[in-house]
Amino acid sequence: MNDITLTVVMPVFNGEKYLKEAIDSVLNQTFKNFEFLIIDDGSSDNSVEVISLFVDSRIRLILNDTNQGVAFTRNIGLNEAKGEFLVWMDCDDLIDSDKFQMQLKFMNYNKEIGICGTWLERFNEGPPTLSTTFLEPDIIKASLFFKPAVLNATAMLRMSMIREANLFFDSRLKVAEDYDFFLQASFYLKIQNLPKKLYYYRASESSIMKKFENKDDKMMEFYSVIYKKGFEKLYINPTSKNLILHRKIGSTMLYDSIDEVTDSFKWLSFLKKQNSSIGFYDIFSFDKVLGNMFYFICKKSSKLGLRIFFFYLLNRKEFGTMHGDSIFKLFIRCLIRYNKF
Repeated sequence: MNDITLTVVMPVFNGEKYLKEAIDSVLNQTFKNFEFLIIDDGSSDNSVEVISLFVDSRIRLILNDTNQGVAFTRNIGLNEAKGEFLVWMDCDDLIDSDKFQMQLKFMNYNKEIGICGTWLERFNEGPPTLSTTFLEPDIIKASLFFKPAVLNATAMLRMSMIREANLFFDSRLKVAEDYDFFLQASFYLKIQNLPKKLYYYRASESSIMKKFENKDDKMMEFYSVIYKKGFEKLYINPTSKNLILHRKIGSTMLYDSIDEVTDSFKWLSFLKKQNSSIGFYDIFSFDKVLGNMFYFICKKSSKLGLRIFFFYLLNRKEFGTMHGDSIFKLFIRCLIRYNKF
């Protein structure tokens, strides 16, 4: 019998500025039976010194000799974890004091769930904003075919299922390694999100995503690695054209022409037929996600005017619909030719 219920893993790289707050946020949890692995990934600042100030038997500090990257460091956490469950914690974020308790209660009552995420609040860049996610396992699984559907640091993993599926982070990925992990996990186990704000994400200019946000070619390289894994499940040829088309659908990139929109609609129709034939994804859930992505495409095309709105009306019955796909909002965006995401 495992005596440690939970492992908390905090990767650290040059995080001294907010590190004390983040560690305090973990140690002040109402649930106490956890080990706390803090893995320093070759920091050149005073991060290790900050960590060393804490005297708590639950803390175990692991040092990488050199900077190996977040995927490598997360895999150390997966290998070293002794707990029945594992949660992530970034070194500059905060969590609700009941986060561990609430997620553990859910996981203990729902033995079939392998990963449990939550909602989060983004702060430190203007007014705080709430980031939400889909809740149902089949919708989450289908959504992951296009884009992230689990807010990474919020997730709690059931380690017996993670190890049975032999899941690890892909060290080729400098960014989006978390999206890739959850996509692969969705092939083997059920993922559910709780509609509760339990994590507080600190927006930062030093984040890895910020460093790559203007490097489209490099981002496409990373996402191609990820999308190929999803394409394989639907027996889709991962050509450069298909990968670029799929990437644009799942991203926040705007559309510049009706031809692009039409090509993306045809791609969604192809995916519907492919999944209907193979049945890898629940057909009803996949159809609803396709409808959501079609709305998403038209929303990103609103600068092209009302022809996009009428294109949506003409074709929306091809797919299912989801809450939030507001026809009126799309009409207004197209009417004023709104030119932002």
